[in-house]
Amino acid sequence: MLFQLCLVLLAIFLWFKNRFNYWHKRGFPYVPGKIPLGSTPTAGISEHSCTVFQREYEKFKDRGPAFGVFGMAKPMLVPTDPDLIREIFVKNFEVFHERGFNISEEADPLSQHLSFKNGQEWKDLRSKLSQVFSSGKIKMMFPNVMRICDRMIDYLMPYAEKIEPLEMKDVYCSFTTEVISDCAFGITADCLGNPDNEFKKCAKKIFEPTAFEMIKLMLIISFESVGEFFKIGFNGKEVTDFIMKVVRQTLDYREKNNVERNDFFQLLMNMKKTGDMTFNDIAANSFVFFLAGFETSSSVMTFSTYELALNQDIQDRLRTEINEVIAKHNGEVTYESIMEMKYLDMVFNESLRKYPVVDFQIRQSVKDFPIANTNLVIPAKTMIIVPVHAIHNDEKYYENPDKFDPERFTDENVKKRHPFTYLPFSHGPRTCIGMRFGTLQTKIGLIKLLRNFRILPCSKTIIPMKFSPNAQFQSPLGGMWLKLEKI
Repeated sequence: MLFQLCLVLLAIFLWFKNRFNYWHKRGFPYVPGKIPLGSTPTAGISEHSCTVFQREYEKFKDRGPAFGVFGMAKPMLVPTDPDLIREIFVKNFEVFHERGFNISEEADPLSQHLSFKNGQEWKDLRSKLSQVFSSGKIKMMFPNVMRICDRMIDYLMPYAEKIEPLEMKDVYCSFTTEVISDCAFGITADCLGNPDNEFKKCAKKIFEPTAFEMIKLMLIISFESVGEFFKIGFNGKEVTDFIMKVVRQTLDYREKNNVERNDFFQLLMNMKKTGDMTFNDIAANSFVFFLAGFETSSSVMTFSTYELALNQDIQDRLRTEINEVIAKHNGEVTYESIMEMKYLDMVFNESLRKYPVVDFQIRQSVKDFPIANTNLVIPAKTMIIVPVHAIHNDEKYYENPDKFDPERFTDENVKKRHPFTYLPFSHGPRTCIGMRFGTLQTKIGLIKLLRNFRILPCSKTIIPMKFSPNAQFQSPLGGMWLKLEKI
């Protein structure tokens, strides 16, 4: 028995050793793999993934257009050259249009959404959903976002009057959860001041996974056949059951009572009536709206207000612009007035430069791809990890990258940079479809906050910033503690 066990362990060792020669055989520089977690064993466990990838990026960025890593035993390629990234995202999109996730509907019905679809299925669904995120549809939801934002300001006012420290990430998560619950599900979710809200608990399970859940995700990505055989999905049963229940109840209520609302859910229901959507399609895409709307906007608000608290001159300049533009619109915050706020846009972009919500973008090649002016070939079925955070914090493109400087995003300075060194929403046909809606709700939140409060650091504010290791996206370790002072 002991001899057989030794043989099995030796076979596993030799298999991993052969696997870890993958990039060497193909001529790419690479980060050596370690059994069993691969090249980045600390990512998601003791360090946030963005920290790990930035460290490796700095070692390899001048050693060729890309370098290899191993996710457990799966070879992955990290491009460092903006020209190669342009090839992947735009010029040769037909080679790199897939994400590389193949989760069965039986294993995880909520994973059958736009972000994970590939090939013609993705193309058809993207076309259907584009109408949901048109400027007209987003403008239609503007009053809903404004109403919920006013609720947030009312909730914050007593704290501001006492100038008490407050954990703002939770406040912003409550705000964005209420917005997305309203717009994606048509449900009024009272999250502010209510830690037991079911939507918030659901989001926490998704965005703050345990170490065990992180390893499960790595297994799904690294060993697709294992995930398929054991029917392992990205989402746990508790999350799936909750979302499916909410969607079923909302759908049944509206259909039985002929209720129509100006929200995303109604637009998906209209597609169901014409045969363009099934119930599972509605559930999966409502779920991805919930994910995108919850985390992206709350994250940008978290890090924007952090930097504004540490840079009072920038905060003052932004507040002045906001008040001046609103004065031209009869003192009202309107959709059109927000579009005129140039400095707000610069602050927003610099926040996403320094703290991109999605710190790496994923693609997969469908066939071999020779890299121009080299002897290197990206093999078919290679998962591509585009290191967004590392590129955004590369001094080659952004001088003194640790400094928060909105001037980087004047029209003149933007034109000087390679366009593929700024990737917060990706680029090309797979650009984030909800970008405009997420941007709008974030800007509304910032406008309302700055019109009512001065944002200040406190003794619990993290300086310098440290990220929570196991968070799916960048999240401040221990929360974002700030003070508000009523204006």
